[in-house]
Amino acid sequence: MRKTRLNALIIIGIIGSFTCGGNLAVQLFRAFGQNQDIWWTARTMPLTIDETEESFELSISGKTIQKHISEGTLLAANDNDDQRPVVSGDVSVRLNNWNKVRASILTNALFSCLLFGASIAMLIIGLIQVLNRRNNA
Repeated sequence: MRKTRLNALIIIGIIGSFTCGGNLAVQLFRAFGQNQDIWWTARTMPLTIDETEESFELSISGKTIQKHISEGTLLAANDNDDQRPVVSGDVSVRLNNWNKVRASILTNALFSCLLFGASIAMLIIGLIQVLNRRNNA
């Protein structure tokens, strides 16, 4: 009985496929299978309307809420029906940061994907080399 020797490409391909493939699977699960509602700004620490200018814009009748606040055209009523102009401190915002988190996870997954693809390629090349040696022998 003749011993078949595994070449280095097969060993690297198998190890790389399991490690990089496992890491890629975990990252993809985190990106697409995770609870998306856990990435909201904390209720106890909402942002002011000025802190969210780069993230979103809220308009009422074609004017941004910031413009309404600065012009004093947005009014708030209390329990006694007393009205007063809304100031910037009256408005608080909670943001869902899931899109930023998912983008970060998927960016990191690209490296794992590249290594996983290279590992599979090495495994296939190694298997082809072993099969060619057997057919030539």
